[in-house]
Amino acid sequence: MNTIKNQIIEFAPFQLAEGVDESTLFIASDALQEGFLKQQKGFIKRDLVKIEDGKWADILYWENRESVEHALKEAPNNPAALGYFQLMAHTEHDDASSNMMLLSVTRSYS
Repeated sequence: MNTIKNQIIEFAPFQLAEGVDESTLFIASDALQEGFLKQQKGFIKRDLVKIEDGKWADILYWENRESVEHALKEAPNNPAALGYFQLMAHTEHDDASSNMMLLSVTRSYS
């Protein structure tokens, strides 16, 4: 067991917009990784997971909350991030971060 100080897991579930297929998602996901996330200070890693019935989630690992908050502010100005978020189904009243949860890691086991 390791005690991890300040590390944050960002859990962001989503559904694809109508007509978007997996291959389009994967291309945009790769672009998000290379064109945005890898440049973000405090970014550790990201997993794209398929949940069920067309539901997906991004699970991102960050060094601290400040890194997440900075990335969230920068994302709307980044073409790769915008392209990725545009593939997601949205209602009139939500945005890409509306279902997102930030989880503070208190202990890590491997």
